[in-house]
Amino acid sequence: MDGSLRQLERLLSYLREYRWHFIGGIGLVLLMSYTNGVIPVLIRNAIDKGIVTKKYSVAFNYGLLILLVAVFNGIFSFTGRYLLVKSAQHAVYYIRMDAFKAIQRHRMEFFDKTFSGQLISRITNDTERITRFLSFRIRMFVYSIFLIAVSLYYMIRMNVFLSLVALGTIAVVVLLNTTYATKVRPIYDKIRHQTGVIASIATGTIAGIKTIKSLSVEENIQEKFSKENENLYSLNIDAIKITALYGNAPFLILGLAMSAMLYYGGKAIIAKTLTVGELVAFLTYMLTMMWPLRALGFTIGDIQRSLAAAARLFEVIDSAPKAIDAPDAVEINDPKGEVEFRDVWLTYHTGRTVLRGVNLKVSPGEKVLIVGPPGSGKSSILKLIARFYVPDKGEVLIDGVNVKKIKTESLRRIVAYVPQEPFIFNRSIRENIALAKPDAKMDEIIRAAKIAKIHDFISSLPNGYDTIVGEKGVTLSGGQRQRIALARALLLDPKIILLDDPVSNLDAETEKRLVEDLKEILKGRTALIVSQRLSLVKLTDRVIVIKDGRIIEEGKPSELVKKGGAFSEMIRAIGEEYEK
Repeated sequence: MDGSLRQLERLLSYLREYRWHFIGGIGLVLLMSYTNGVIPVLIRNAIDKGIVTKKYSVAFNYGLLILLVAVFNGIFSFTGRYLLVKSAQHAVYYIRMDAFKAIQRHRMEFFDKTFSGQLISRITNDTERITRFLSFRIRMFVYSIFLIAVSLYYMIRMNVFLSLVALGTIAVVVLLNTTYATKVRPIYDKIRHQTGVIASIATGTIAGIKTIKSLSVEENIQEKFSKENENLYSLNIDAIKITALYGNAPFLILGLAMSAMLYYGGKAIIAKTLTVGELVAFLTYMLTMMWPLRALGFTIGDIQRSLAAAARLFEVIDSAPKAIDAPDAVEINDPKGEVEFRDVWLTYHTGRTVLRGVNLKVSPGEKVLIVGPPGSGKSSILKLIARFYVPDKGEVLIDGVNVKKIKTESLRRIVAYVPQEPFIFNRSIRENIALAKPDAKMDEIIRAAKIAKIHDFISSLPNGYDTIVGEKGVTLSGGQRQRIALARALLLDPKIILLDDPVSNLDAETEKRLVEDLKEILKGRTALIVSQRLSLVKLTDRVIVIKDGRIIEEGKPSELVKKGGAFSEMIRAIGEEYEK
């Protein structure tokens, strides 16, 4: 309970800038409740003081008063709803921004163990639930409680016995609605999850349609989709059964209560202890409270889920580092491009140690090829230089400065990382190249494209640099995606380039052309290249052989071949003749 109260307090703190909107909205909801609660009293007076006594002018005046109260009720309802929704949207805007900023501050370890779908769900579904809670559920809770209180107050003043009947009805209806909400909400949560599962299958099918067709596995995919679709169908049927059982029960209770009121109220009217207007007022109160009673049951069940949604968002926010850079972080304004590892150890969140005491120094402008078996820790070296991960022990330095102490903006200008499978956004080629520098001029973008040897291809397209390349660059070949990624990296004119297996997904001819072009692209820059393909040896000054997280061999390619060690065995294994 304390945790829920803390979550509620923190959630409401996001309303501070619009707190008067929120307070004003709650005040207007109270006025709306009161005007709804007083209308049956006015109806009673219109009947008893006007219609029964045949004073039609009195009845007419009360009719006008009821109309005036209804107008004010509408004004209070509209204005209160507007103020609460506005303040709720403002609060959720900042919660969503805080969560999104926190996601970007998180280190790579966080993304290694967190599914992207969960993060998307928290930013979309959880914030939407919070919006409904702040703008609708709180409004309905306040409105329902106050209207019931006002109604019971006037009912007790008119007749205690009938008020007890009404109070018993209220208790039973609230219990039924709360039970219904308790039973149906988990099913609806499963329905939302199952809908996401079906959406995931459909999205994956569309994205991988070429693979599916090439392997002729349409029937397998359809069977899987059918199974999940059947699960969704079953959940919806379960929800319908509960709704059919509990959904109309409150109306039955209300009907019984109103029948009892008519019976006992009729007897009271005959005994002259109750007026006709009072009986009509009681029946009107029961009808007036029906919707608030139903909403109250849903609201009670939804509050905890809304606070749980807030807790999930706050978990993302609180677990992120407060700042990307260290307080004493510095800029490197004139980078030389030297890279050094000093006794570096790295263990991933799975518990697997991938680097064990690595010592390495790369001189400015040197080209180093890192080779080794899969899982040996090759790519981890590049990711440490780019500061995607932080070593458990030891230091990674650029120009003698620990990368942890370099401002991120400065580090990104110095170091360009090109992954094995570069991500191309569903935007124009120009926007993809200028991703790290959105304000880049066109001549800068063209210059980077020319260095990456992709300008001629882009110019041949009907829309040139404004060509939309599709999701994940689906309209481009593997080599073209690599070159656009290189152009993106070169736009900032980095001193250090990290290439993670840049030719692994290329055919032999494309690989040969890219390797030749890389000689020009990497000129004057420090380069560390991870690859299983030894065609890149031609670019490098030195080869590093890594195994089980340790450097087991390093030196010039020609020296290592003569040495007859691990690198020489790799050359012989792939059947290539190394040219000195």
